Amino acid sequence: MPRTVGRVRADGIPAACDALVEALRAANHDREVAESLTHPFHSYPARLHPATARILVDVVATRAPRGLPIVDPFCGSGTVLVEARAAKLPTIGVDLNPLACLVAHAKTWSVPPKRRQQFKDVGLAIARTVHEAGKAARRSGAEPAPLRKPKGFDPNARDRRLASWFAPHVRRELEHIASEIDGVRDSDEELASILTACLSSILYKISSRTSDTDGTWVDRNIPRGAATRHFSQRVELLYEGLNDMRSTSPATIFERDARALPDLIPAGGAGGIVTSPPYAGTYDYAEHQRLRFDFLALRHRDMDAGEIGSRRGFVGGPESAFRAWHRALADMIDAMAQVLAPGALAAIVIGDSFIKAPHGKTATPIYALDDVRAALTEDLVVEAWASQERPMLGGVERRSFGERAKAEHAILLRRTGGQL
Repeated sequence: MPRTVGRVRADGIPAACDALVEALRAANHDREVAESLTHPFHSYPARLHPATARILVDVVATRAPRGLPIVDPFCGSGTVLVEARAAKLPTIGVDLNPLACLVAHAKTWSVPPKRRQQFKDVGLAIARTVHEAGKAARRSGAEPAPLRKPKGFDPNARDRRLASWFAPHVRRELEHIASEIDGVRDSDEELASILTACLSSILYKISSRTSDTDGTWVDRNIPRGAATRHFSQRVELLYEGLNDMRSTSPATIFERDARALPDLIPAGGAGGIVTSPPYAGTYDYAEHQRLRFDFLALRHRDMDAGEIGSRRGFVGGPESAFRAWHRALADMIDAMAQVLAPGALAAIVIGDSFIKAPHGKTATPIYALDDVRAALTEDLVVEAWASQERPMLGGVERRSFGERAKAEHAILLRRTGGQL
């Protein structure tokens, strides 16, 4: 979402317009919602702002038939799912990214208090074990623990990919934490999954990668014991966030392509949809998460092949990439229409983007609101839309968009066939 406040334009049913404008503006001034519940647990590139998600979930829920779930076909790290759960609504998340599913499951984990306490106790026990082992390893004559060799992964190739990103002492500390989690997995797969999400949340912080979206190598002086300290802090942060939700509303998560929604949800089985699809040519999640995939041994071949609208798919701006994007968007919209209950609502947040020419001096703008409108079928109608301008643009961007401002859009669609 834009950090600099821009002008907002809106059209449609007045009450719906007001809600969409509020949802867009909430991202600019919210400080509380983003730090509540399990939202701050794990970073994730370009996630939907929690305050925006909260407002849109409330809007969509007003037309949701009782008992039907709120669905997010691009659930990412689970922002919409967390807000739906907090509102005591059943919810379904879908994402092709295995890391997204791992994190979303952890952030929406619905278990009794004793089970949450068990998670905390086991996580902190792992941290203590690894910390003590680290101190022992620094004594004279101690043999370092061997690095892990996850099943089904070439250990030499994995080591080559990871070697430059972690200092040796940090790598061994992280591998020891992962080994302890593997030990838990032998008897408790679910608990190990939640602990793995905690480990994932600290990897970039103590690596030499600049950030999720910036793969530049940066020199960081990470002290010994930092990995276990950060891990234990994340365990406690997730524990407290899950306790704050205090909800037993189920969250079901599928690692699937959003276009497969009709295979996962029966026709008319979704009470509403709140989602933020990819911004064409803007992000490359397969690259952003590569380090986590390698360290955690997550299989991501399907995601590499099926990621929609990825930046790598638009390299050089080939016309075939634009056709593929429009076809994928149309398929996504059609899948949503098939599963929405008659009269139910879908709220979509999507932004304009641009594709640079090979020489980098010119670019082709992509107007997301136009693309969504063009993808609609007779089964979906626009109830309202709001667009917030993004005034802070680079030179190529500014020349590309010209007099028509680049914007972020919130679009409210209604499935035809129901009562207004």
